[in-house]
Amino acid sequence: MAQTIPDADDLVADLAFLRKNDGFIARRLDQVPLVKGLLTSASSDEFGRLRSRFTSAIHALGEVDAALLLDVYGLTAETAGHGTLRARREAHGQRIGRGIDTVADREHAAIAQLAAKLTRGAYRQSPLTIDVPEMHDGIIYEMTSTLILIENRRWKQTREHYRFVATFDEMDFVTITRSYPARASVPTDGQFRVNTRPTSHGFNDHFWSRDPSGEDTAMRRGKTYDLKFILEPDEAIEAREPMVNAYRAFHERSLLASIRVAFIGQRPRTIWKYERVSHFAQPGTPNETNYVRTDERGVASLRLRDLHGGLVSGIAWEW
Repeated sequence: MAQTIPDADDLVADLAFLRKNDGFIARRLDQVPLVKGLLTSASSDEFGRLRSRFTSAIHALGEVDAALLLDVYGLTAETAGHGTLRARREAHGQRIGRGIDTVADREHAAIAQLAAKLTRGAYRQSPLTIDVPEMHDGIIYEMTSTLILIENRRWKQTREHYRFVATFDEMDFVTITRSYPARASVPTDGQFRVNTRPTSHGFNDHFWSRDPSGEDTAMRRGKTYDLKFILEPDEAIEAREPMVNAYRAFHERSLLASIRVAFIGQRPRTIWKYERVSHFAQPGTPNETNYVRTDERGVASLRLRDLHGGLVSGIAWEW
């Protein structure tokens, strides 16, 4: 089961899903609440307003990518009546003199750029729901994704994906702190290498930026980076205590955060969430407003926007 749980960018995946079948219509938008939430500023927002904001975000891209996505999502007069993605790709391909395979190949990069626009609110009609102040000598997380695997009550693995923008030049590494022992590893073809150092109360994982040749290189202001890494226990399963809590504290601003816990084998009898509390106030207690249900794969999920200030959010459970 663990191999079937994607460690992927949820927003990009939802945007890719949204382009299929009839494209950007109300019924399909309801199927991707993550996208809908980013477009919504009030519960009374009608679909027409959400459609206008989505179109505005696409227009904030370059001319070529904007024309591509407007056609692909069925937001132009030429493609609005086409009920399949293939038909809309053919229409766009005819317009630019390219085949549908070429059109499809270009979509992924354009959708990734659109995801960044939506999370940052960097377009004219963006809803006024995220206040991002001017930041210096730090980073802004566009998206963070944490997937924690629990097998028969015990921690098995954590998969992390942080997409961030550097806000100053010559930043050599990013440090992520944890309180528990583990082995940290990064993809061999990734943008970072990891160097772990113990502290008086835990461990610092220093992630050094590297170029395509594998050499260390300083990060640049305004550039987007994808930090992916895995944490695994460095002790035998018999020595691990049953796990009952999973959380993250966000000291740098995170515009969109996802925390998921996948239960393999035995599942908890009660699961709940908590949001934006101090370390001393977590994990709280379950009540009628904070219960969390697992999906058909046994995954409990928490998605939040605009986290910062070192406050803690997470998922807790009882066996």
